[in-house]
Amino acid sequence: MFLDKLNNEEQEAFLSLSVHAAKANGVVEEEEKSMIKEYCREMGHSHFNTEDVLPFEKVVEIYGNSEMQNRKIVLMEILGLLYADGTYDEKEKAFIQDFAEKICLDPETVEKQTGLIKKYLELVKEMAESVV
Repeated sequence: MFLDKLNNEEQEAFLSLSVHAAKANGVVEEEEKSMIKEYCREMGHSHFNTEDVLPFEKVVEIYGNSEMQNRKIVLMEILGLLYADGTYDEKEKAFIQDFAEKICLDPETVEKQTGLIKKYLELVKEMAESVV
């Protein structure tokens, strides 16, 4: 949704972060793979090798130096990825909390962004059901 607001370095880091997030619970679901492909398309990347990603620590370093708005965008988009398969388990939750803490996002921001993503996904589901 908002990935075009990120600079090139942040976009590249985001793709790596999305792979790390998808692997957080040890299972990369088809929905998550589809979301990563959609992220590539949204940012104008024709290809992204999911086996060649930046280390998590490098991603944290990049976002630690980003504008607060971009940190929140990244958090929201990654939450959307983790909710894409319909579940948000404890390992995924721990991943988000760890990432947010390392890039200086407070728990209230994480809670707010999580609530917004849940509302967004509920609306998308409701709209999809209304056209069937």
